[in-house]
Amino acid sequence: MKNVKLIFGCLALLLSRGEIHAHCQMPCGIYHDDMVYDQIDQYVETMYKGISVLNNNKFSNPKERNEFVRWVLEKDQASDEAASLMCKYFLQQKIKSGEPDTVKRLVSLHKLLCNLVIIKQNVDLKFIETFSDEWEQFKLMFHREGYECDMEKIRMKKEALKKAAAAAVHDHDHEHGNEHEHSHEHGHDGEHDHKHPPAK
Repeated sequence: MKNVKLIFGCLALLLSRGEIHAHCQMPCGIYHDDMVYDQIDQYVETMYKGISVLNNNKFSNPKERNEFVRWVLEKDQASDEAASLMCKYFLQQKIKSGEPDTVKRLVSLHKLLCNLVIIKQNVDLKFIETFSDEWEQFKLMFHREGYECDMEKIRMKKEALKKAAAAAVHDHDHEHGNEHEHSHEHGHDGEHDHKHPPAK
């Protein structure tokens, strides 16, 4: 009974907040837009190739029939994985309530997800083209010119610090090397003067 009350209490607390904010499923800095774009672009290429192969397959012998089945599965898997990634990254993380273009983003994402289902149900390249056109427009709603991954910035900063430290050590060693060489030369001059005193 106590557990039931606790569950209902948690639900009431969550529902009472009113507004739900998207947040990262992975630690911040793991994902960035360009990486997700590239992954989905790869899924699109896979679906395009799959439909192309299916349209050219004669289905006339066991090998061709096997290839046909494999490409159907490959095409459907690419569609499912693209839909899953788009939901996890954009719907659960990037699209936030209350922003000016939230509705626009949601409508576009819904079109993309529906197109992915249609691609699974058909073998016509026009559906890939429809998806690609909408996908290019959708990306513009998020992409920032000159975007850099935060993790990449941290890595580059560490490398810069290492290079600066190495340069400082090199300059220090070089400076001490010159001092040693200079003192060594003076030592030889002293010996030379001692062995050959000036004539009276």
